[in-house]
Amino acid sequence: MKIDMLLAELEQHRSEHEIWPRASHADVAQTEADIGILLPESYRQFVTQFSNGAYLFFVQEVCSVGNSNRRISSIQQVFHRDWMRNRSLTRMELETNLPFREGGTIKRKYLVPFSLDSNGNEWCFLVEEWIPREEYPVAYLDNRHLKLYGRLEGFASWLNVVCKSKKEVIRTLYDDDVLEGELGLG
Repeated sequence: MKIDMLLAELEQHRSEHEIWPRASHADVAQTEADIGILLPESYRQFVTQFSNGAYLFFVQEVCSVGNSNRRISSIQQVFHRDWMRNRSLTRMELETNLPFREGGTIKRKYLVPFSLDSNGNEWCFLVEEWIPREEYPVAYLDNRHLKLYGRLEGFASWLNVVCKSKKEVIRTLYDDDVLEGELGLG
């Protein structure tokens, strides 16, 4: 589904979200400069056309950009950080290869969080080797076990799951065996 259609669908359910004023292009540029990578176009459209950070259906957070949203962390505030312990990740932690549940690995330094959850985990853009792309795949990082789950094509695919299920994306993609057994989510 295209991002324009998803944003229109979110707009139809505006009362079912906690939203804030839209980001400016300067907010986006500030975050991109702070992290050193261009954000995917679909995410840029989300923050500049819908809301600069949000709690979609009051269950799924989307991080903000710039410094204008005081309620939801901006990407640069959580980038390369252990945000639950409020500390920067070490060089060794950033160089760690993290496994995907479905196979393969990626270095932690190539993860750019865009959605945090109350369990200390995060949905991340996978910016493999800092190669600029219009869109990046996304995956859910289990920070307790340092393992990635639910690899999706990109932010629009992730947003499509949120719109269809109106639940946390990870809870839509996996059954209770994975959610409770592997991830420890109740």
